[in-house]
Amino acid sequence: MDRNNYNTKQRDEIVEFFNQHRGKCFTAKELIKSGELSSGEATVYRALSKLTNQGILKRFTDGEAACYQLNESEACSSHFHLKCEQCGRLIHMDCDFLTDMKRHIENAHGFNVDIGKTVIYGFCGNCTEEKSDD
Repeated sequence: MDRNNYNTKQRDEIVEFFNQHRGKCFTAKELIKSGELSSGEATVYRALSKLTNQGILKRFTDGEAACYQLNESEACSSHFHLKCEQCGRLIHMDCDFLTDMKRHIENAHGFNVDIGKTVIYGFCGNCTEEKSDD
């Protein structure tokens, strides 16, 4: 049996966490602090790496910490992502404007954008409303 693909209780626990939080993105520290996992810190980091390598999770980086999200389909690599800085929600965005922007960047600047890893940060509609209510 290949030990690298062995399904452990901890791995299953992390996959279940992401299944219960579909559409949201979490850092390893957020997972650990959630109180929803019984796994230790080192185990969480190892499991996230293996789950990403297996294609079960998508990994995004913002320069500070990597965040992870359940890879629900291959379609994840064909659109941009919007991430709410307040609630952590990750929104998949298929938009002709951004596709045109991608083409512009490629043609005018000679740079090929990896849209599956492109994340635009800001605040979702719900969090924007909550901020204006304060």
